[in-house]
Amino acid sequence: MVYARKITPTVRGQITIPKPVRQELGITPQTKLKIYVENNRIIIEPVSPLGLLFEDLEHEARARGYTEEDLSGEIETLREKMNKELYR
Repeated sequence: MVYARKITPTVRGQITIPKPVRQELGITPQTKLKIYVENNRIIIEPVSPLGLLFEDLEHEARARGYTEEDLSGEIETLREKMNKELYR
């Protein structure tokens, strides 16, 4: 569905996502959203829990100075551990 409506930010810059949009996207008060600017547009999109986890891991890896090889090794170790625990 295409939904267009003019909204006005509050003095503090807050906006309300219209109810039809929240309903269509399944946005609840617990939904995490990502906001960014792309091509002079404001983009707001729901973020999956795995997406949030990935972002946290990416920030930590950069802060620790992990190389691509370090990260690949860590991912493989974790994958093996999860497979053993989930699919014994």
